[in-house]
Amino acid sequence: MEEQRYPTRLMLLIALLQGLALLLLHQSIDFEFWPATAPQWLFPAYALVIIGPGLYLLGVNDRNKVRLVTYIAPFAALCALLAFYTGGQAIPSAPSRLDTLLAPMTFTLALLTFKALMYVQVKTADEPFVYPQLFHYSWRNLLTLGLALAFTLVTWGVLMLWAGLFSVINIDFFDELFEQKWFYYPALNLALALGVILIRRLSIIVDTIKQLQQALLKYLLVLLVFVSVIFLLALPFTGLSPLWEKGPGSYLILWMQACLLFALNSVYQGDADERPYSPFVHRFIYLGILLLPVYSGLVFYGLSLRVEQYGWSVSRYWGMIVWMFLALFSLGYVTCIARYRDDWIAGLGRINVAMGWLLMLVMVLVNSPFADLRKLTADSQLARIESGQTDLQDIDIAYFANQLALPGYLAIEQLKQTYGDSHPTLALRLSRAYQEDAIEPEQDKLMVINSIECLNDCEMPSDLADVIYGSLTKSNYLLRQAEHLYLLAVDPDGDNQTDYLLMLETNYLVDATLYIRRNSNWYPIGIEDLGPTGKNKTKTLREHLQALEVNYSQPQYRIMQIGDFHFNVTLNEQLKSSPEQGQ
Repeated sequence: MEEQRYPTRLMLLIALLQGLALLLLHQSIDFEFWPATAPQWLFPAYALVIIGPGLYLLGVNDRNKVRLVTYIAPFAALCALLAFYTGGQAIPSAPSRLDTLLAPMTFTLALLTFKALMYVQVKTADEPFVYPQLFHYSWRNLLTLGLALAFTLVTWGVLMLWAGLFSVINIDFFDELFEQKWFYYPALNLALALGVILIRRLSIIVDTIKQLQQALLKYLLVLLVFVSVIFLLALPFTGLSPLWEKGPGSYLILWMQACLLFALNSVYQGDADERPYSPFVHRFIYLGILLLPVYSGLVFYGLSLRVEQYGWSVSRYWGMIVWMFLALFSLGYVTCIARYRDDWIAGLGRINVAMGWLLMLVMVLVNSPFADLRKLTADSQLARIESGQTDLQDIDIAYFANQLALPGYLAIEQLKQTYGDSHPTLALRLSRAYQEDAIEPEQDKLMVINSIECLNDCEMPSDLADVIYGSLTKSNYLLRQAEHLYLLAVDPDGDNQTDYLLMLETNYLVDATLYIRRNSNWYPIGIEDLGPTGKNKTKTLREHLQALEVNYSQPQYRIMQIGDFHFNVTLNEQLKSSPEQGQ
């Protein structure tokens, strides 16, 4: 009778239709037709196709076939609306940057869907919203999906073996068939659905695996508490400075808190009568929990330092969101310990259920205009620029362009309007935030040439301007990083003919090019800058140029000529800085 619990044919039909819908969406991307041409429609289409059928396959049984749809349909519609908003943040002129939108949206909607599924399962089964029941469904869903995906990968491996065996005997039909999208999308979707059906029928195996992980985490929890205690005891001797100086200390502490809370909930599961440890170990566990708010305070301090120094970023917002949840969990558990002492597990379930609802709310908000982390970040960075906390040459234009999607694009446009006329070099960098080639070459050439500061009142010949523009725009990488561009009249070969030295200064190097005139034509010659770079730069090029004096020195090693061969000595970095050089 166990096999009658699930509508197998209906589940396989839904999986087949889902596979065909995924195939259609993939084809729209390959052949560039709607909805692939409009991310604001492509994202919700994928959300509907993946989330709706996926929830149904994991939650349906013979008793809730219709009722389940009444919960899944509005939830899938909500996810589609959130995906529509996220897709609308894509920049039309830079469609290749969709990954910065897809990754956070996929993660947050997956987490939202995972939480919603267990709540829907409890509701459709007319069971109470208590933590042990939610925990049961969460692990069963996670293991069912994981094992079904493993079954799908094995199925694909068998198909590849099938194709390979026949290819050996010169029958390529199966190899060509299995590589066709119209075949593997529905085939693998059916394999995934079949895996879900088989594993859900064998729920006793899933429950056994859950009990196994609970047994393993029982010992890992003690180890995690021990590590947290001795780490906190070590801090008075080392101080807090190493936490922030040597890598992402705040994020490591967050990971430790998350692992400890995960293991804690896996072991206790909110059952007030359960005592998996002896009284001594049980109290040692809640000693570790009492210390969690201390770690939350350390993380808040570390993240606040970064925000004060550099302003908000998307990663720092996520760090604060994770910190908020872990801090609330910790404070809730500490309150239970203070109130119930050894019976503190009685309140654990209520806290977890409430935090689950809060997590779902936050996942909705961060994918909506109410708490768009990209927009909040762009506003924060613009405010720092306007207030002078961030210097114009320190603006991370690449971050605006590559990580903040539409809010970053609008911020760059605002910077152009505000500082474009007064800071030509900044305008040059901003104009290359998204494009490799100039849209209007003449206007772009004027912008590049106007950003070059001619020293000693030198005048740039018009034919030289064409050559400089051509050589600078061969690669826009340095122009995107340029803080200053200087042109200086020089005569390094002493032939009384004016040559020009172009110096492009970035935050970490100076790129120099010598332009010489031969036979009425200008030629660029790349030269090696032997000056300090990176952290060794104690002065900017502007400070070195204050004297505007050029000194010429003879090379230590002359060029050696043997017949038609010329040998030029180039010293490596070690010999250049050696005190014994030339002795």
